[in-house]
Amino acid sequence: MDEENVRLLLCKDCKSIEELPDHQGSPREDFLLENLVSRHTYPDGDRHFGQLMAISKKHWDNAEYQAEIVKKINEQMSGGGSEGLGAEFYTAKATFQDDAMSCWQKHSRTLDCGDFRTTKVQLTPGTNAERKAAGLPKYRSAKDRYLCDFCPVMNRVRADQFTKTAPKE
Repeated sequence: MDEENVRLLLCKDCKSIEELPDHQGSPREDFLLENLVSRHTYPDGDRHFGQLMAISKKHWDNAEYQAEIVKKINEQMSGGGSEGLGAEFYTAKATFQDDAMSCWQKHSRTLDCGDFRTTKVQLTPGTNAERKAAGLPKYRSAKDRYLCDFCPVMNRVRADQFTKTAPKE
């Protein structure tokens, strides 16, 4: 059985490490990565310089190991013949989880969210302008992901949705 991983997106320009779930499948369908990368751009639209790496989830979830991993990444980046990420290199953050927590708090910590899996919270790649220029329709995938997937009450909301829509016996 394959070991479960998390991916880390290192942005040299933002001096950040952002965590995102592993992706098994076609890179063209990795819209969580595309969504996260689209947040790392200059005002002119050019993308920041970054690196993607995979780390064992069991090690990353251990706080002591995680601190050591971040320390090693910082040492490697600063010792590689460039100015590296510098002393002010940020600690790692779970961007999608943080965004989901903010969303949940914005909704007054509700257990019956009205935005559950709506287009408002759909995570899509930032390719609207390119798709429009190419004459393509708006992005849509059979494997859509939503900010709700990272929400602390996701399972409760999903169970309530199932209860409402399940056939009655």
